[in-house]
Amino acid sequence: MVIKKLFVLIFCLFLISNEINAKKTKINDFKKSKPNLSSTLLNVHIVAHTHDDVGWLKTVDEYYYGSNMSIAFAGVQYTLDTAISCLLANPDRKFIYVEIAFFQRWWNEQTSNMHNIVKGLVESGQLEFINGGYCMNDEATTYYDDTIDQMTLGHQFLWEEFGVMPKIGWHIDPFGHSATQARIFGQLGFDAFIIGRMDYQDIEGRLENKQMEFMWRSTQSTPENQVFTSVLRAMYCTPDGFNFEQGDDPIQDDPNLFDNNVESRAEQFTEVALEYSTHYRTNNVLIPFGCDFAYLNAQMYYKNIDKLISHINSNPDKYGLNLLYSTPSIYIEAVNAADLEWNVKTDDLFPYADDAYSYWTGYFVSRPALKGYVRQNNALLHVVEQMLVTSSNIMSSSKSEQLVEDITIMREVMGIAQHHDAVSGTEQQHVADDYAERLSIGNSASLETINTVVGTLLTSGNSKSSSQIPSITFCPLLNQSICPSTDPLSSGTSIPVLIYNSLSWTRNEPVRIPIPIANVTVTSSSNGSISSQVNQINETYILEFMASVSPLGYSTFIITPASSEMVEPNSIPSTIIQDEIIIVGGGKIEKDEKTKISFNDPIILENDFISVQFSSDDGSLISITNRTSGITQSITQEYVWYRPSVGNNDSSQCSGAYIFRPIEDYAYPYNNATPTVSIIRGEISSSIRRFWSDQMVQTFRLYSNVDHLEVEEIIGPIDISDGIGKEIVSRYTTTLVTDNTWYSDSQGMEMQKRITNYRPSWNLTVVQPTSGNYVPVNAIAYIQDITQQLQFTVVTDRSRGCASLRDGQLDIMMHRRTLKDDGRGVGQPMNESTQIVTTSKLIFHDISESAQSHYRPAALGLSHPLFPMFTTTQQSSNDWNYQYQGVYSPLASPSLPNGLKIQTLQWLNNQDNTILLRIENIYQIDGQDQQDPQTISLDLSTIFSTFSITSATEMNLTGVQKLSNLSPLKWKTVDNINYDQFKQSTKESNDFVYTFSPMQIRTFIITTN
Repeated sequence: MVIKKLFVLIFCLFLISNEINAKKTKINDFKKSKPNLSSTLLNVHIVAHTHDDVGWLKTVDEYYYGSNMSIAFAGVQYTLDTAISCLLANPDRKFIYVEIAFFQRWWNEQTSNMHNIVKGLVESGQLEFINGGYCMNDEATTYYDDTIDQMTLGHQFLWEEFGVMPKIGWHIDPFGHSATQARIFGQLGFDAFIIGRMDYQDIEGRLENKQMEFMWRSTQSTPENQVFTSVLRAMYCTPDGFNFEQGDDPIQDDPNLFDNNVESRAEQFTEVALEYSTHYRTNNVLIPFGCDFAYLNAQMYYKNIDKLISHINSNPDKYGLNLLYSTPSIYIEAVNAADLEWNVKTDDLFPYADDAYSYWTGYFVSRPALKGYVRQNNALLHVVEQMLVTSSNIMSSSKSEQLVEDITIMREVMGIAQHHDAVSGTEQQHVADDYAERLSIGNSASLETINTVVGTLLTSGNSKSSSQIPSITFCPLLNQSICPSTDPLSSGTSIPVLIYNSLSWTRNEPVRIPIPIANVTVTSSSNGSISSQVNQINETYILEFMASVSPLGYSTFIITPASSEMVEPNSIPSTIIQDEIIIVGGGKIEKDEKTKISFNDPIILENDFISVQFSSDDGSLISITNRTSGITQSITQEYVWYRPSVGNNDSSQCSGAYIFRPIEDYAYPYNNATPTVSIIRGEISSSIRRFWSDQMVQTFRLYSNVDHLEVEEIIGPIDISDGIGKEIVSRYTTTLVTDNTWYSDSQGMEMQKRITNYRPSWNLTVVQPTSGNYVPVNAIAYIQDITQQLQFTVVTDRSRGCASLRDGQLDIMMHRRTLKDDGRGVGQPMNESTQIVTTSKLIFHDISESAQSHYRPAALGLSHPLFPMFTTTQQSSNDWNYQYQGVYSPLASPSLPNGLKIQTLQWLNNQDNTILLRIENIYQIDGQDQQDPQTISLDLSTIFSTFSITSATEMNLTGVQKLSNLSPLKWKTVDNINYDQFKQSTKESNDFVYTFSPMQIRTFIITTN
């Protein structure tokens, strides 16, 4: 405690002194100097940095302000204060900063004088922003929408404040690396991607063969988005013995004082640098100086590094080194100047293990409730962003600008949530609670904005000018069959439901809404009275109907109590269907006395597309028949669980927040009891419900107009009353011959081929055959039988882990709860008592020339579901539709060309009428599907009907630089294939026609009238 108090006193005096010096510094004093590199010596690039987690052991606020020091001695505001002061003291010093969520906070607290000083440091190259996202995002559990959005948030800030665009991807801590992340960095125009973690077996071979740097061409569809990749020698922290801030011996170079150690310390560092150099191909090595929340007292670092550099550089013949303060961009430019040819890597870097018993595959599933909430808020943010742009023709500029400001909180909290210790589920419990609270605040702000926009839209157009603006409410707990917005039906009030579609094609999909009464009618603003179905499960009523909704627009469906005087003539009453119990606690009911239907035969649910058989013994899945092809596939589903390791004779490694290590490879049946099984058969949907307890419920649901089977699952809280943690898996077993191969998506984008117990780019020694085969799945996983040309696909509503441990089998991990910490820093077991309500889609189809159309739109529909909004009325449906604009469609046509999607539509600057627009081709080149992945043309000027595009400028992915101005470094590869993704000039004329190749995302800044 005395040492800490002394540190604080010295720290305060240091700040006061340097603040005085800073005030004397003018921005004109800064000049960018060329790095002093040697052609004959080993150039040692010392990179001063801090890795600032945007929440982990402490909340983002606690980390920034330096509170709760008993948990972690860290305060980002002080780090930035002292680091910048030290830069001012010596123009040779450099510092890099990464996490803009923190830097933006600090920046907003500074004076205009300090702003000028920092801008000067940026111009001189002393302070360099690397990566530049709002956070350093996770790569396994983030969705590509969110990854791009958080990078955009950070880059827009840097461009607006400093006019700079980072050139290097710096992901030194994420626990494995995705193909999509590499592709995104390549498309940003980054010169390189620097990573810290790589599987212990993979990196062992790379160290030996000097393959620590390579060209990563991670995408078959857009190979031009490749990126040069460099792996740090020993992670991202200061080499042992030189962490001057944490008590390692300082450099003592005064010959008049005792304990002069500069010679011995220089020799120690030379050994480190020379060892590093044996693993890289040029005469350059990057050695990071810093670690988590480093440079809280920057002077302790810089003063000693100064001495180290001075002494070694004064003796080049003795040490053979040229030390310099550097940055990742300076290092990469030096490597590039060597003009070497580099090997090409095409697979990803999952799964990651740091030793034989420690596969970081548990976090793919940790905190599944938080993962689902992040995905839900991603969908909501896209809804509100789209609405604000497309409604601009009826909103005043000042009002629209205020509404954009109101949702900034949602943009920022979603940026924070992508951090590699946030959505990953690897933070402490109070930090996870803090993320959830912030998301809830952002959610509320977004809903309030939607209330304003939709209320205005309803009273615009052909509606009566005297119409009262209705208040819009929402039901965020629809998946839990809770919807207070429909309660007024009990008192005879009608409920207009506006269904919004955030995707770029017209959707005809079922809608499920909890209601308090059974007898209702449903009227569409477009088609009048429509058929509907009310499912009665115990005392709960769920209304179902089919909704047709235009892209980026809404349609209104008015629910009216059947007994109300407001019911229109010829209205179609809902069909009420009560669930029919056929199995109770293991006892089978032999026959339905009403229908005389025998329940001894398999239970069949079917529509025009598929027929599904279930066991009459326990309601379990038996088979799926594709009625188009006539092919039947045997398939079973079961819940199993792995027992988490608490350490054994082989290793003390436990299963925890990061690590999935089962005690044994055997998976136990999770439910030994026979569930109570009930059935619903209706014209809108039919379903089988399997009830074990309030903590375990499974519903298979088949809608009348879809080619997939929906699975809704309620899981948790996981029971640990037996003192045992559990890792729960949903296992699908088929008779498909899959050759030990399966596929999983990369952050929602391209599919990655997986082979059990195999790595494409290095020889795997199998030690953990279960956890070592788990990989992340964000949206899609499937297995294929190439001989029969059949495919079984699972589409998920949040990030999970998946594996295929046996031929024809696909495992999806659903939930986990462990009772031991895994020793990776979080300091807590993954002991979260949450319940999840989750939805998946099961699709059985052939491997045809249009196979992707079976699952790509379905996956996007699950990630961006139809969004219901509610209001009330005492009017009849005809009167309400006459008074309000019940149908809204801002696009000029019913859909964009097949395969294209508006990926982003958001205001950049409302006053200047500038909008960020991204268009995405959703299909990939996979070597099988020949019909879906096509190059598609689109005239941007024909997309919207509510405004006209006056100009379109193609930009890099985050929208801060013109595409035509990008000129990343050129690299040679051993395959002699060269790509120039930015060679095509940007159109800035009246010609708005662009082409979109498979899986391509193109970004534009458009202006409107």
